[in-house]
Amino acid sequence: MTNRGTPRERLSWRAGSRRLFDKLPTPWLISGITAVLLAFSAVFGGLDDAPVQAAPVIEPGATHVGAELTVTVSEALLIDAFPEQLLVPEEGNRLLVVRAVVENTTTGPLRLAAGAADSLRVGRVPGVPGATPPYRILVIDDGSGEVAVQPGVPVELAFIWEVAGDAVAEGDSIQVQLLDRVKISEGELTYGGLYDDPVVTATLDLPLGDVGAGVSE
Repeated sequence: MTNRGTPRERLSWRAGSRRLFDKLPTPWLISGITAVLLAFSAVFGGLDDAPVQAAPVIEPGATHVGAELTVTVSEALLIDAFPEQLLVPEEGNRLLVVRAVVENTTTGPLRLAAGAADSLRVGRVPGVPGATPPYRILVIDDGSGEVAVQPGVPVELAFIWEVAGDAVAEGDSIQVQLLDRVKISEGELTYGGLYDDPVVTATLDLPLGDVGAGVSE
């Protein structure tokens, strides 16, 4: 783990994050139909016979194309804090940051909110259950926590979890899970399309980097 004995200079969000990353290499109807289909399948043994297929493993930097977003993950890093964004973990904890470029492939804006696990989560991190969503998502360019992804406009994001200081260390490998939702209805004009619950459709393994409190110019 990083030695915290020597104070480090803290940078602005833009400088710190960029250097940080550059430094390292109608629902009722649907429910009724689903229940009927499941019952029908169970009667004929469909649930027993259907094989469970593992999500494909992709390489870091590869683009995963989903129903709503394309996601390209490149790095995962540990950092002490982002104080300018008021992201200071509890004593003894650190921040785990996954960097990804996302692009909206739908026809309307999508809001990515912390506390939701509709696009990306992590695995093989002690103390972080597999379904734990990021507790913050920030736009890397300006540190904004208001993430509204416009159609056809790539945005670089930081997905952030708070972890115990000794949970993982530089060089450890973590799993990044990419989630997708299948469009099941066009929905109503007011609410747009309806999608099912997100499922893991691809994974990738990333070694962790560590930049301590940040890097200096």
